[in-house]
Amino acid sequence: MLRMNSLAVVAGILVLGNGVARADDRVAPSQDYTVARPTLLATAPPAHRRPLMSLLEQAGVAKPLDDAGINLYGHVEAGWTYNFDDPNDNLNPFRIFDFEHNEPILDQFDFTVERLVDYRKNKFDVGFRAEIMYGADAGIIHSNGLFDWYDGIRKPENQWDLTQAYVDVVVPVGTGLRLRIGKFVNFVGYETINPTTGGIVDFYSRSLTFFNYPFTHTGIIGTYDITKDVTLTLGVTRGDNQSTEDNNDAVSFLGSINWVINDQWALYFSNSTGPERTDNNSDYRATFDATLYFTPNKEFTAAGNVYYVFEQGGAASGDDAQLVAFALLGAYQINEMLTVKGRVEWMHDDDNYRLGPVQDIYEATVGLTIKPFPNDQWGSNLKLRPEVRWDHSPDNAFHGDDDQFTFGVDVVVTY
Repeated sequence: MLRMNSLAVVAGILVLGNGVARADDRVAPSQDYTVARPTLLATAPPAHRRPLMSLLEQAGVAKPLDDAGINLYGHVEAGWTYNFDDPNDNLNPFRIFDFEHNEPILDQFDFTVERLVDYRKNKFDVGFRAEIMYGADAGIIHSNGLFDWYDGIRKPENQWDLTQAYVDVVVPVGTGLRLRIGKFVNFVGYETINPTTGGIVDFYSRSLTFFNYPFTHTGIIGTYDITKDVTLTLGVTRGDNQSTEDNNDAVSFLGSINWVINDQWALYFSNSTGPERTDNNSDYRATFDATLYFTPNKEFTAAGNVYYVFEQGGAASGDDAQLVAFALLGAYQINEMLTVKGRVEWMHDDDNYRLGPVQDIYEATVGLTIKPFPNDQWGSNLKLRPEVRWDHSPDNAFHGDDDQFTFGVDVVVTY
């Protein structure tokens, strides 16, 4: 049986070129952004009802769901990446979901049943979310004990995964407290597994830092508004990518501060700390991530991200390990149909902690988000994200070369 914990992902994702890296992520649930990113950057609710609920409404069965506050929805994503070096092994080093060269894939077929709660109303309420995924990405994000019996990553190519399964309880204390209990996606970082919740500066290829985040956690977290502009989330979990089984006997701590500074600036800080290695309860890994968002108007968004991780005994030599990364991102919405985006990034791993013998990697990506039918009830659910990306490392990280050039594109349909 394959147990896809965080260390298995390290070993399995990138065993090419001269590097080994680890895949991970954090995502915002539906229109609930208090655990994931500043409210300032929350995507506006769609102008039209999504197709699935619209069809249920036409069939006369949507009203009971609406009355109960239950929403059914999902998305389908398919993508393709071409490496201009045409590598013999057909692999793209230091990539996660798009690590296969010239191979069209069904990334995600995702379905969610959800009842959102508004803890700011400060009255007792109960909600939930169950999200299941099928596709090529599912085999990469398995947690320990759930859907981890497959032969390996993309063996078979398309697999199932229970991405999230939790209950939300609103406790009417103070300004309102929400307790989330169960399995939920990680909220460290600025990128998401889900291609519909990454905000305006989203790309098909994930950043270098993305594969250093855990995908999911299982535990309990509480979300509380300290002020109307500052939201605090704290909790304990079984650890990175652990669920019905645990790779050690220790708990991990998870937390974030979400501060909407004013109409233009917002800061999101997150931390995950705990022993994460198998059968190791004493060596702590501490991950710190901070993203500063700047949105001067409705057309332009920019962000700067700093990522730092420290792990006791995490280096290949057995010494303590450190890794740091910096990223700048920006997006400009030209019109309702077209958004242009850019991202630059640098990751430094002096202790051969996450990148094998590679110490420095840089990447620059430019891309578009194309919505061909933004005002159509059905067509507004379609978007395309073409991109061109350049990766560089002075450590010959890409099949013995310093550089890697790729073109990628995905198609996302929400329903």
